[in-house]
Amino acid sequence: MFGLCKGTFGKELSDILIKIQGIYFMQSNILLFVLFSIISAIILNFIPVKYKKYMLLFLNLLFYGLCDLKFLLLILLGIVWSYYIGRLIVTKLELRKFYLCLGIIPIVIILCFFKYYNFFVPEGEDVLKVVMPLGISYYTFKIISYMVDVYRQKRCIEGTLIEYAVYVSFFPQIICGPISRSEDIMGQLRHLSKISGELMSDGMYLILSGLFKKLVIADRLNSYVNAIFANPSGYPGLALWMAAFFYTIQIYCDFAGYSEIAIGAINLLGIKCKANFQLPYFSYSIKDFWRRWHISLSSWLRDYIYIPLGGNRKGPFFKNINILLTFLVSGIWHGNGLNYLFWGIYHGFFNLFNYKSASSVWKRALQIIATFFVVMFGWIFFKAATLQTALSYIGAMFCNLSISLESIIASVLPFTGDFSCLAYLLCVCLFIVVLFFMEYREFSDKIRNVKKEKTMQMVIYISSIILFGVIGQSSFLYANF
Repeated sequence: MFGLCKGTFGKELSDILIKIQGIYFMQSNILLFVLFSIISAIILNFIPVKYKKYMLLFLNLLFYGLCDLKFLLLILLGIVWSYYIGRLIVTKLELRKFYLCLGIIPIVIILCFFKYYNFFVPEGEDVLKVVMPLGISYYTFKIISYMVDVYRQKRCIEGTLIEYAVYVSFFPQIICGPISRSEDIMGQLRHLSKISGELMSDGMYLILSGLFKKLVIADRLNSYVNAIFANPSGYPGLALWMAAFFYTIQIYCDFAGYSEIAIGAINLLGIKCKANFQLPYFSYSIKDFWRRWHISLSSWLRDYIYIPLGGNRKGPFFKNINILLTFLVSGIWHGNGLNYLFWGIYHGFFNLFNYKSASSVWKRALQIIATFFVVMFGWIFFKAATLQTALSYIGAMFCNLSISLESIIASVLPFTGDFSCLAYLLCVCLFIVVLFFMEYREFSDKIRNVKKEKTMQMVIYISSIILFGVIGQSSFLYANF
């Protein structure tokens, strides 16, 4: 009887855990992620300072366990391995390079296995398929930067394993970054105190701004973009242009939206964090774009790929080679298809052209528009399933382009599939215009963090999210990388 009850209870518990795991609720429902962050901030605010790091580590592991329990041990092993390798690098000076290689190589092999194993598995065959652990790219980059910085003597080793574990597993950054450096976060983690009103206000503003970008714009565009890219030959050229433009907006609002939410959550925990985006679609060149887009990744690639390759120390020719190699690594990191490889080379090529921002307003506007279109065509390679699909898509954009009533109707109809499609399109475009207006004001420096202005924007964000937000539809695009 006892054995039967135990088995029944075990099965029920297992079913509950499977349901919880099946939801992937922190990944797929951003509102629950925000709720988890707020509850964590409240808990930490009432914990004595000397116990905060222990509670934060528990919250980090709880978050990861709820999202991806089966790979919790993997991140713990990576933390312990790299922590003690860091100590060996410092204490065994004559073998420090050996220990650096010993620390990095297994971490990189594990990352490459999960990211690229399926690329080499033949399609249609009954073989093992590998699921990528949550956040492995982001925490791997943290681990590598820590060991390299210790080796370069740019920073000291962490005093305790607990503090280092808190940094690597920091839950607001585990899904899609930002990839903060240990020196930016660890000092603050050691001295967590009560959250200041200003930091809390900044955090809530960023969370609302991110939710507006993600739920109101990115997720509204998702179904249209997916429909066109899934069957580009079935739509006129105008639809392909629209889908390319909307995907350019979608991926920005999705990723920048998450970054703002994550940084806002970090602020709620009493920690400051550097911005991950700085109005990238107002860039005057591709080089300027990468100073503004995914800044934490761009700076990581610069410091741990470009500079070790030689940077600009060996003359213009090798500088250009190093730029191309760095962007090649960026493309490979983002995905295992040839389209990602081409996307990296594409951006690397345009990074070779270094020109200054025009002094004339109109000339600079033309630079910004030209850069936007270069980026937009690059995103087609990023979105398409294969390189051949991307090239065919771009060809159809020009060959099948016509402006007629029939092509306009066929291009707009996929938004809803009925006559409400025009209203849907106009609403989405209105929100994009609102976003452009707000960011242009920031870009032109006409707004200087005035409290009244921020309050008005927060009201707009809240109203838009409540009335027009798409709740619980999809996960973050960059969570896949």
